[in-house]
Amino acid sequence: MIIGLGDGKEAKATGVQYSGYVCNFYEDYNLLPVDEETHFQITDVVYNGMDWLCPTFNSVLGTQLNKYHGEIDENVVIRNVLPTVQTGDLHVAVYDLHDSNMHVAFYAKGCLENCDTIEENMSYNRQFTRLHM
Repeated sequence: MIIGLGDGKEAKATGVQYSGYVCNFYEDYNLLPVDEETHFQITDVVYNGMDWLCPTFNSVLGTQLNKYHGEIDENVVIRNVLPTVQTGDLHVAVYDLHDSNMHVAFYAKGCLENCDTIEENMSYNRQFTRLHM
């Protein structure tokens, strides 16, 4: 299991690799898994795309996070990162820990009238609802 922990007050993120046999904590300087081609380090960023068995998601996610580094907010994630990485097909939630907001979207069951492809039904391509937490 891979868990990401964030703190909006300290602006710090930590990743945790956990199983019945191991518990490893990592940050931006010792990012896991180690793979400079598909999971490269980005200053002050801890990320994992899908899981460690899907290195292409790490690569695409890392490229987007690097592209928008220093400019990332909930709008950048919703409009640019999620649709490019294509993650969050059934359900996706984006948290703004600083302002205590959550944005959530869900998969659309069945095709809507103006739906040309199933891709439009994916959560990351749908309208998000913003909830102040």
